[in-house]
Amino acid sequence: MKTLKSIMLGLALVVVSTVTNASVKPAAAVLSKNDVLNIYVNALVHGKIDGLENILDKNVKLIMHRGEKEFNLDKAQILESFKASENIEQGCTYTTYTQDETDNGMVVKITMKYDGYERTNMVTIALNHADFKITKIETQS
Repeated sequence: MKTLKSIMLGLALVVVSTVTNASVKPAAAVLSKNDVLNIYVNALVHGKIDGLENILDKNVKLIMHRGEKEFNLDKAQILESFKASENIEQGCTYTTYTQDETDNGMVVKITMKYDGYERTNMVTIALNHADFKITKIETQS
C-alpha cells in the first residue's frame, strides 16, 4: 500500500509539472544592435515599418534640421511620419557607418543620397533594460 501511494504521488507530481510547463511561454528573442539598425533602415529606405514601434524607446526624440529651422518629434509623431510613407521605396542609395560602438550601444550615421541632395541621419541605439532601442535620431538635409 505504501508503494502504491508513492507511485500515485509520483504520477501526480509528473502531471502537475507537465501542465505547469505547458503554460510557460518562451521569452521573445532579444534584438541585437544590428537587428535594431536593420529594422530602422528598412523602414527609412524601403518603407517596411514592421517592428519599428518595438525598436523605438518610449522617450525617443527625433530632431530634424531643415536649414535654419529645427523640429522635434516624439515617438507617436515619428511613427505617424513613417506610416505616411509605408511601403514607399525611397529613390536613393544609402550607406551606414558606425561612428561609435560599445557593449551598451552604438551611434550610426546613415547617409541617403538622392539626385541633387543628401540626407544624413545620426541614430543612437542604447541598451534599455534587456534589449536595445533607438533613443535618439538626428536628421539633416
